[in-house]
Amino acid sequence: MLVKPDNWRDNDGPREKMVKGAMYEILKDFAEVERIFTIVKKQAEY
Repeated sequence: MLVKPDNWRDNDGPREKMVKGAMYEILKDFAEVERIFTIVKKQAEY
């Protein structure tokens, strides 16, 4: 939540990459980031 910019859902653009990068810093696993990112992207409240 601290890293995500407004309107970050931009079809794999720079804003989504910023969110994925923040997730990777925590998870340290690219496959896990991709798996979780698909779930996060579908959440309307974020």
